[in-house]
Amino acid sequence: MSMSRRLKSLLNESAIRVEDALNSLPMFSQGNPQAEYCSYSLNAGGKRLRPFFVLQSSSALGGDMEDALWAACSVEMIHTYSLIHDDLPGMDDDDTRRGKPALHKVCGTENAIFAGDRLLLESFRALLKTSLPNTRTRVMLHRLTSAAGVSFLVGGQFMDMFHPVSADRTWTERMIMGKTAAMIRVSMELGSVVAGVSDKELEVISSIGDDIGWLFQLTDDILDVTGTTEEMGKAVSKDADMGKWNPVTELGIDGAMELACRSAASISDRLDSLTGDWSVVRELVEYLPERRK
Repeated sequence: MSMSRRLKSLLNESAIRVEDALNSLPMFSQGNPQAEYCSYSLNAGGKRLRPFFVLQSSSALGGDMEDALWAACSVEMIHTYSLIHDDLPGMDDDDTRRGKPALHKVCGTENAIFAGDRLLLESFRALLKTSLPNTRTRVMLHRLTSAAGVSFLVGGQFMDMFHPVSADRTWTERMIMGKTAAMIRVSMELGSVVAGVSDKELEVISSIGDDIGWLFQLTDDILDVTGTTEEMGKAVSKDADMGKWNPVTELGIDGAMELACRSAASISDRLDSLTGDWSVVRELVEYLPERRK
């Protein structure tokens, strides 16, 4: 299936809102090189899927979109920091990101490290711009720091960097849940907390967010084999070239595609069971197995 006109329009509108909000932050009015380096990576394009999940989760439950917007910005800032560091010579050593030179190719490794650090720290300041009650803000901060920390994003990146020669599915899924799924899960969580969701339903949404994150990584692994550098905006086939195990290695392209379609259908059914109107999120999930970038 191709992306519908409605979904394409909503993704574009969401990206513009998030980018406008990001560029309004005080850190970018200082006119110093470090702020410019942060801005370079933040404004390099990208799908803005994580902030989209924040905004749509809040919308599905009737949340305030202004408060959801700052949560969306905080997630995108952490995601961008992780990409800056991921591209560094000491990590994945990628020269391009989103079709442009990676930040360290523009300003050097040291400046790229500092820019990533700054985006990480400023993301929490952005989140605190919400006007939510302190109890809800604390929940959001706790969820975000946990997702970005050693048990998930940082831990998953560590696992990916120091992968064993051979790894079973349990190891790979644990790495995926940290490196990729956690930030998609927390995007769903933050939007839902903005809307004042109950603790019980938040845990269900959190679980669905993990499943969406796993599906996103599966489709990324498929594209790493079938996509082109032009489509992906970065080097492809690097995982295979480095001997990394992933679901495509085990199942083959056809098997991985079949698994992706089954996973999307299962997630879609689970979204239907939630309170609120999750039709936009469901449409995006159903599109993921067909994406080309």
